[in-house]
Amino acid sequence: MAFKVFLIDDDVVYLKSLKEFLEVNNFQAEISSNPRKAVATFQNKEFDCVLLDLKMPGLDGIQLLEKFLEIRTDVPIIMVSGEGTIPLAIKAIRMGAYDFIEKSDDPNRILITLSNAIEKRKLFLEKSVLKAQIDETYSIVGQSEAIQKILDKIEMVARSNAKVLITGESGTGKELVARAIHNNSLRAGKPFVKINCAAIPSMLLESELFGHKKGAFTGAHQDYKGKFLVADGGTLFLDEIGDMSPELQAKLLRVLENNEVEVIGNPLPIKVDVRLIAATNQNLPQLIRDGKFREDLFHRLNVIQVHIPPLRERPEDIPPLADHFIKMFAQTYNKPVRGISEQALQILKQNEWTGNIRELRNVIEKVIVLTDKEIIDAQEINEALGSAPTAQRLSFSNGKSLKKALEEYEKFYIEQTLKQHSWKILDSAKALDIDRTALFRKMRKFGIQKDDYVRS
Repeated sequence: MAFKVFLIDDDVVYLKSLKEFLEVNNFQAEISSNPRKAVATFQNKEFDCVLLDLKMPGLDGIQLLEKFLEIRTDVPIIMVSGEGTIPLAIKAIRMGAYDFIEKSDDPNRILITLSNAIEKRKLFLEKSVLKAQIDETYSIVGQSEAIQKILDKIEMVARSNAKVLITGESGTGKELVARAIHNNSLRAGKPFVKINCAAIPSMLLESELFGHKKGAFTGAHQDYKGKFLVADGGTLFLDEIGDMSPELQAKLLRVLENNEVEVIGNPLPIKVDVRLIAATNQNLPQLIRDGKFREDLFHRLNVIQVHIPPLRERPEDIPPLADHFIKMFAQTYNKPVRGISEQALQILKQNEWTGNIRELRNVIEKVIVLTDKEIIDAQEINEALGSAPTAQRLSFSNGKSLKKALEEYEKFYIEQTLKQHSWKILDSAKALDIDRTALFRKMRKFGIQKDDYVRS
């Protein structure tokens, strides 16, 4: 595809000569010798680059540059200077022009400058598309008063460097809030680094956070850059901060107090500039009372707190969320789904959603994958939620002992918890407030197996 260049100069002979030269070198060129008409042309047509003469009657190059930059800033503008106009060309670059060339320059320099400018524009457009995709993927969807208050708080705190603690049940969207704060801050465009404190063993988490030098310990075969250094200049998101060991909490506190990281095996601390956002689904004040979380660290992290209510407390957010996921997964799986029936929507509203938005997302994705309809119906939602409503599974029977009824409910509840946590044993055990060994024992007792459950 030939790139399109807009040439503006009052010297018609030079214009035609430059146009012929560029077309020989596989560019498309459009010319204008009238500065005022050039403004309308630039506004109504697509160009990859502009070559603009500095000295013209009527509107000169500086005035025209100013008008072009008001219309759009993604098209690079190269100023063409004649004898004695170099100071003006420098002024144009300070105003926003990409570069300048002289009319007496070697033609190859013109080609190189054009190619570099167009390549810069390609990168700018690709970055814009990627940012739009990221914003869509990580958008916060909802119309409830609670969500509006969260959005207002994000807008207020984003521009500061204040530490933020995000609280809420698993699956409520704590990472989305963290990303929204980062994307609306002065650090947008800098690294956003996430680490899940519950997913990494304590003995490895220190190295993941702070890094290590080669030979610092057995297995340290090369230098490792920790997440604090990777996030330097940007934002570090510590998810599930309540699972961090007390020993590591003390080291994290020192980093927050001094803005210095002590890399394992390096005696010299390294200065870092990182905004910290932490999140938890646990009750940190209770952990403090239990001696499992440092009170001084809590106060350091809890400068601004954002609490996300569970989905069951804001059912008015379910329709826009369902619509958002339907559109997203219909596009992902190339399905003709356009919406959801009112009856199906009522079923979604009445569900408990103990897995919150993550569970709703999984249900919609499952329906989209399996459906061939344009409108999702109630039967499809019921099947995605587990084949039958809860009341049918746990039906009353006079011939059933209390012990048997309790066991049935316990099995059902464990199954649902495992499902909502994608069969991750550690996460499920925490949600049930039991240890992993106890969960495995109960799964064996009730014959709960992932493969059997999926087939059912």
